[in-house]
Amino acid sequence: MRGQRSFKEIIREPGLGASVPKGRSNKLINRRNECLLERYYYYGSFKHQCYEEILRQLVSEFFLSPSTIATIIQTHTEELQVIKHRAQVLYYFRTGGRI
Repeated sequence: MRGQRSFKEIIREPGLGASVPKGRSNKLINRRNECLLERYYYYGSFKHQCYEEILRQLVSEFFLSPSTIATIIQTHTEELQVIKHRAQVLYYFRTGGRI
């Protein structure tokens, strides 16, 4: 068919026709969860908001459902402990060693 050769030369070049992995990037999901957990800790510890208020805020920031956010929080409790410890250390050094 006329034009088929041009199509193959332009569209089917190496690299253009290569398969692209489908789905979401685990690296980006992990980074999103890390940011979400840090915001969760911030709202709870420094803004002194209740759980429901924090969920509403996170829903508007991350465009996730409240149940998805609650699941992320429940499955990443170890990361929350790390965030809590890191925040306490930063506070200690920012206040010149006074707690």
